[in-house]
Amino acid sequence: MIDILTKWVPSVAVAGVIAAGAIAVPMQASAVDLPERTVAELLAAMDDSVQGFSGSVTKTSNLGLPELEMSQLMSEEMVADMEERMPDGFEDFVPEVVEQNMVTDAISFLAGSDTIRVYASEEGFRAQILDPMSQRDVIVNKDAFYSYNAKTNTVLTRSIDADLDKPTLDELNAEVELDLTNPDELAGALLEQSAGKATITVGADHQVAGQDAYRLVVTPESDVSLVERIDISVDANTGLGLGVQVYSTEQADVAFSVAFDSISYETPQDSIFAFSPPPGATVETLEFPDEVENTLTELQREDLTDAEREALLESLRADMGQEFGSNVTSETLGEGFDTVLAMNQLPEAFPREMLDNELLSDFTTEVDGGTVFSTPLSTTLLTDSGEVYTGAVSVDYLQQLATN
Repeated sequence: MIDILTKWVPSVAVAGVIAAGAIAVPMQASAVDLPERTVAELLAAMDDSVQGFSGSVTKTSNLGLPELEMSQLMSEEMVADMEERMPDGFEDFVPEVVEQNMVTDAISFLAGSDTIRVYASEEGFRAQILDPMSQRDVIVNKDAFYSYNAKTNTVLTRSIDADLDKPTLDELNAEVELDLTNPDELAGALLEQSAGKATITVGADHQVAGQDAYRLVVTPESDVSLVERIDISVDANTGLGLGVQVYSTEQADVAFSVAFDSISYETPQDSIFAFSPPPGATVETLEFPDEVENTLTELQREDLTDAEREALLESLRADMGQEFGSNVTSETLGEGFDTVLAMNQLPEAFPREMLDNELLSDFTTEVDGGTVFSTPLSTTLLTDSGEVYTGAVSVDYLQQLATN
């Protein structure tokens, strides 16, 4: 993918700031007849460098997830007051309280529709997520990153070590896999996942955001994956990933997609990447445990062997997992589209009250050995013994892994 994104975005991913998202608009149908290019040529074109761009991205999810925005805005006092004022027979219209945290933010972002404005250049990266009732900003520049939530008027920040080399950032980004706020990064992550595990062909020419585009069609070679195919739009002139559409085996319509609806290749002004906390904002500095800081420092060494680097990354995964939830151990099973994350228990940060929330009841099913939460593109099995298995795979496959 393009250099400016791999230069800045991994810094945010390492900090765990950006919740994964899907961004979508329909691909524009028009008479486009581009010169023929092979899969290899298009993949090579996607590695070309773009000096800068800005654009508008609209996310529309078809996963059936409920929008939690209203529930997250309601306090217990507000709900109690509504219950008192609600006429008899209308009790079901009172929203349930859902505590806002990283998990609920991710679900809220994946559900419904959002507009995102993105900017990228050699000077930094910025994403503005325009919620219906608020706005969230993620800014990364040469000195620091910031995550600002306008609804809560809070800022999470951390300085960036200028000595952390780009290959290390790329590896950390690949490991954490948290930044999917733009089509080009999502396309790159999916193509990497597809290596040796899918058939890739060239589809019909089309347009995205007014740009002529080629289409790469990725078909997983899997009997258990919920992903039927992925369409990736590639700018015919720049090689930038303009859009991604993911189809599920569970429905005919697109499950979700990510695409620009407008884009400019003019380099954004440097001032776009400057940020000062608004008056009255609560500012928190993200700090990692000493073990994580030491591992990040060690990863900067130029004399590391591949084995040493992999060992450090494994240590980093374990330490970050402990930071996310104490006493939580995890293991990755399978690869490609069959990948499953297995945990010995739910992380402490997970809002357990969501499991009983009526908003999500349609996605929860009792099965032999546990409870399943599923969407057209994901399945999570919470066993009766408390273990967790999650992936874009079938329920039967998760149950098979749990029993083995």
